[in-house]
Amino acid sequence: MIKASYLKMPGIIISVLAVFILSGFDAYAASKRVYVANAGNNTVSVIDASTNKVVNTIRVGVWPASIAIDPAAKRAYVVNSNEGDSTISVVDLDSNSIIASIKVGLGPMSMALNASAGIGYAADTEHMVEGKNVNKTLSLIDLKTNTVKGKLEVGVGPFDMKLIDNKLFISNSGDWTVSVLNTTDNKVMDTLKTVDTPLGVAIDYNKKKVYVAIHGKGKAMVIDAKNNKEITTIDVGKAAWYIDVDSAKSRAYLTIREENTLVVIDTNSDKVIEKISVGKEPIGVAVDPENNRAYVVNHADVSVSVIDTANNKVVDTIKLSPATDSTYSGSPWGVAVY
Repeated sequence: MIKASYLKMPGIIISVLAVFILSGFDAYAASKRVYVANAGNNTVSVIDASTNKVVNTIRVGVWPASIAIDPAAKRAYVVNSNEGDSTISVVDLDSNSIIASIKVGLGPMSMALNASAGIGYAADTEHMVEGKNVNKTLSLIDLKTNTVKGKLEVGVGPFDMKLIDNKLFISNSGDWTVSVLNTTDNKVMDTLKTVDTPLGVAIDYNKKKVYVAIHGKGKAMVIDAKNNKEITTIDVGKAAWYIDVDSAKSRAYLTIREENTLVVIDTNSDKVIEKISVGKEPIGVAVDPENNRAYVVNHADVSVSVIDTANNKVVDTIKLSPATDSTYSGSPWGVAVY
């Protein structure tokens, strides 16, 4: 389990930053925005992707975590991971304003949407009792009413999750497992053991493969999404955190926090083909396949690296403001692309 002490914030689960991009028109420069959750500032920064400049700031809950997007409803669901908050801020994307707040389980880290079913899943990640994490549930959310309609038991410390073909793959950081939830009946259909702490989850939808960042052993676990079986593990480097996949280009991108690198994996061969130097302590990563861009959140130097995925080169670095609401120096956390 990734404990708050490791993150230098005792008693607090730090959020996953989410970065995503919104399309409104054909022109990339006119339509795209990057939204960055600033963990230390309790805000979301809005970046113009054509200029890589911050153009707006949205105040959300305490220690905002990953952002899940419902494009049809034009809503963002911002996970606020501080245990004392433990809410989902629902943001209207037209006005960039909060329209609802949903109380979920303690210390949430991520949210996944089954928009067609009107259901959201929030990972109730961490609540420590006598040194042990007692959380092992997902909060089941009705997206129409913005209310929690029940709890689903998975593994200990559910951290990240992704949906494919009515299956939700959940990394359980507290008991070193991956739960496979059947979303048709919301029951766990399989549980896979991992070699160490699983964190980020991503999917190659074309190849039906699930990639899980294994933090402690510096590996990526590859799972066959059709039969829920492990295919292989890939050596990637120290302190693997988050991972995203460009299915069209058969590439997975994984952040290695202790080595300040972004690892590129060929999802055809499941081999590392390149390591890209980024900022200090990269954590979140998200890919914009349409525009050959990857966004990497550098936690320690409070920045976002912009990478051209056509040549795997860093083309820009966006500096963000350090935390003003706390003494914690690192503000941005994870990233996702829409």
